[in-house]
Amino acid sequence: MAKALVINPNTSPEMSRGIRSTAERVFQAPWSSCTVNAPAGPESLESWRDYQLAGVASMPLLRTPADVDGVVLACFGDPGLFAMKEMTRIPVVGIGEAALSMALLLGGRFGILAGMGRAVGLMDAMVRSYGLESRYAGTTALEVRVATLERDPEATLDLLTRAATRMLDRGADVLVLGCAGLTTFSAPLAARIPFTIIDPVEAGCRMLKAVVESGLNVSRLGLYSRPAAQPMHDPEALFSPEMAGFLKNWESAGGMGA
Repeated sequence: MAKALVINPNTSPEMSRGIRSTAERVFQAPWSSCTVNAPAGPESLESWRDYQLAGVASMPLLRTPADVDGVVLACFGDPGLFAMKEMTRIPVVGIGEAALSMALLLGGRFGILAGMGRAVGLMDAMVRSYGLESRYAGTTALEVRVATLERDPEATLDLLTRAATRMLDRGADVLVLGCAGLTTFSAPLAARIPFTIIDPVEAGCRMLKAVVESGLNVSRLGLYSRPAAQPMHDPEALFSPEMAGFLKNWESAGGMGA
């Protein structure tokens, strides 16, 4: 039986519940999944600071459980994704990169719906980093904090509907929900508007399944090649004992999936 590790790199148990529900719907037998959130760090990820902290805090999760066939990083900003691809011997898929890749198959130009206005620049930067500017119609913000999306689902759905209409005016024909916390809104939003809508959590899970079942893996040439051994001086001065031990012993342990 194949198994996926799904990592929510923030510390919100509510968001983890939504992510877990989507993952379990996708990873049905002969697959199984284990969804975990970061042991410490920001409750939601809405800035570069949050991304950097979450990326580091999530690294020890790559050790447990050890019997997995692939990893889904369940934050649309893909924080720490490149390091995770370097540090494991099994496929790692970020839900952001998966959703954007899927959008290319389904329409001419994609638009992203995000939480706060601060996220617009973050989404612009991510799209540039993946080289997809020519297919990008932009990002529209709901002006709602990520941690509050589920507090009033009807109000959030109304905001999503209005934002989707604005993206239509900007030339988007595919919509990408730009937050893992929006995973529960994909179906009700699709019932309201004629857009093709991509839930990034589902996209990431399905993309990982396709990669593993195709017998593929992250290329170890070039960008994600194995890092050279690197002495780690006094990590205990900055990190928890668990994280310090992970940084010290990762190379000798061979990384996850060895």
